[in-house]
Amino acid sequence: MPIFPTSNPTLKTIHPTWSGNPLDAEGRYRNLTQKSERTYREALRWQLGEKPQKAEKKMDTWQFAPRTDPAFWESDADGLVWLGHASFLFRLAGKLILTDPVLGNCGPIRRRSVLPFPVDRLRGLDYILLSHNHRDHADRASMKQVIAQNPQTPVLTGLRTGNLLRSWAPAANIQEAGWWQQYETGPELEIYYLPAMHWARRGLTDLNEMLWGSYMLRANDKTVFFGADSGYDVHFHEISQYFPDIDVALLGIGAYSPQWFMKPSHTTPEEAVQAFRDLGAAAFVPMHYGTFDLSDEPFGEPYRRIQQVAQTDSKIKILQPGSFLML
Repeated sequence: MPIFPTSNPTLKTIHPTWSGNPLDAEGRYRNLTQKSERTYREALRWQLGEKPQKAEKKMDTWQFAPRTDPAFWESDADGLVWLGHASFLFRLAGKLILTDPVLGNCGPIRRRSVLPFPVDRLRGLDYILLSHNHRDHADRASMKQVIAQNPQTPVLTGLRTGNLLRSWAPAANIQEAGWWQQYETGPELEIYYLPAMHWARRGLTDLNEMLWGSYMLRANDKTVFFGADSGYDVHFHEISQYFPDIDVALLGIGAYSPQWFMKPSHTTPEEAVQAFRDLGAAAFVPMHYGTFDLSDEPFGEPYRRIQQVAQTDSKIKILQPGSFLML
């Protein structure tokens, strides 16, 4: 039976009572409170089962209008630009950080939001964050190109994900962390790997053999939470106990239908709002929608639902891919 590492002994753990990532009875990674992974039988039931929103989804033609905002490149101010789905480019304390780069199609799933600038512009990166191994977050072609353009740049990821990255880019500079661990970075910037409620699989036999997680970034008295992929759970409140001054939380609002299948892995717009409130953040940027069609809800439904909430909550900052948000 495999038993995987529960932390990186070379990195600092910030949770004083944390003994390392929990493992299941088979020695593989697991969530804090419940399973997120689904069986092949359940996946087949989803694909072949009733789809109540099928007609509505077919009629939904919503998509983001193409947008290119040069403000990020014309400024040296701290901020972020959304590239679509879970891909962001941050500038913090003069450092450039890229998250979960999926810069073209996602395998056979075509991209439905325009990348706001050419991939060739992603040079001079200081860090690349890869939250987990799912193909809509860890894209082989995108990672190979970004690493080739930034060969010395550290890739900060979860435990046991390094071998996957090295199969794409053998010379990649990789740091692996467990939850509640702080990566080794320069003094200007702090980056932490934190819990998420999700799962990991790249092939047929590697279920939960690589860790998944979220990130906190701190620099220049600014704190940003990148939620990556997660269902709603207790970890959002617990994270707030260690980071009580979050300026912006980036949280997913798409790929939630059908709920019986998706709920342990992704948040609805309303669950994401609750997670934002649990975190106690000053602002919430929705993500993980409007780029790839991954589930049963109509493509524009997450946008419409979060927009409705945002009408009465000015803390929700709805961006378009290409928009620059100053921090």
